[in-house]
Order: sequence, then structure tokens, then C-alpha cells
Amino acid sequence: MTYSFSPPRILDAHRWRGMRIGLLGGSFNPPHEGHVHISAAAMKGLQLDMVWWLVTPQNPLKKTRPVDIQQRMQMARDLIQDPRILVTDIEQDLGTNITYQSIKKLKRALPQTEFVWVSGMDNALTLHQWNSWKGLLQEVPTLHLTRKPATSLIRQCPLRMLGSQKHVFVEHSARYKLEAGVTYWMLQNKMVNISSTEIRNRKDQF
Repeated sequence: MTYSFSPPRILDAHRWRGMRIGLLGGSFNPPHEGHVHISAAAMKGLQLDMVWWLVTPQNPLKKTRPVDIQQRMQMARDLIQDPRILVTDIEQDLGTNITYQSIKKLKRALPQTEFVWVSGMDNALTLHQWNSWKGLLQEVPTLHLTRKPATSLIRQCPLRMLGSQKHVFVEHSARYKLEAGVTYWMLQNKMVNISSTEIRNRKDQF
């Protein structure tokens, strides 16, 4: 498809001035409809201008080596139909695959752009295992799309127990302030129950 925007780079800050942008990071090994669903829901729920898919060279929490990053990026572009979703390998420009470091450098490079980190419930449940996860929460707001049973999952989430964090439940679309130290929880009635690991396992069976 033809994109209205070319992928972001660290030297084109003027293009994104004043925008509200969601960041969906991961290996995308491979990308799938669940990633698209999360992106669309985040844009609607927080009234974001767009979502950037930060395709990382290597997820530090995963031992499995992903396929070539350019191949994964092309698969992502082939999947996406919404021009507001951009695929980028900007972490290579930033020189890090640690989310906390990437966010700090990205904010420094694009100081007039508002960011929010977007993920599904599985990442929310393991966020406390990330490098400098508390520092990350002080750099950027986070949005987690929950799945049933949402109430019990959120209650058990280590992130939910962090007293310094403010928690807001998104019940309707609104232009919420994107402030560091805030976690937004958004319940999805319709979920896409698929993962990159499940897709890889299916392929290994043939």
C-alpha cells in the first residue's frame, strides 16, 4: 500500500511536532492482526494521531533469534491497511533495544511530540521484569489493553501494586493527558486471540 507518511527518523522532529503518538514495541516475529487491533483500539481510546510499530532488532527478554529485521518490517507493512500505523526500525538509529533507553533518547530527539507506550495484557503482567521498568514509567505514560477476566488480571498485576503510579480506566474515547507516571487500562470487548509464538508454532507443524 501507499503510505501518507514515511517512517520517522531521529532528525525529522519537525514532522511530528504537537502530535500524540502511541508506541507499540516488539519483535513482530511475525506481525499479526492482534498488533493491528491493539493499535486501532489505542488510537480510538486515547484519540492518538498515529501509532508507531517499533520493530526491535532483538527483544532482550527472548532467547529466540528473530528473522531478519527488514523481512519483519516488510511483513508488517504488507499487513497494515491504516496509514496512521507506521512501521519503523528507529531503535537502530537510537542505538538501543532497551525500552527505557529508547524512550529517553526518543523524547530527547522529538521534544515536542507526546508519546504513550502501548501494549497488551501479557506485557503488563511481565513489565516488572523489564530493564529499568520503574524508570520507564516515569518517562512515558502507558496504555494496556486488557482481556477477560480483566478485573482479576489487573488486580494481580505487579504494576497495579506500584504505589507511585496513577491508574486510570478508559471507559470511553477521550483526549486523555499523556503524562508520565500514569497507566491507562482499557477493556476490550472484542479481542484477537493470537500471538507471534502461536503463528511460529503453527508453521513448524508443516
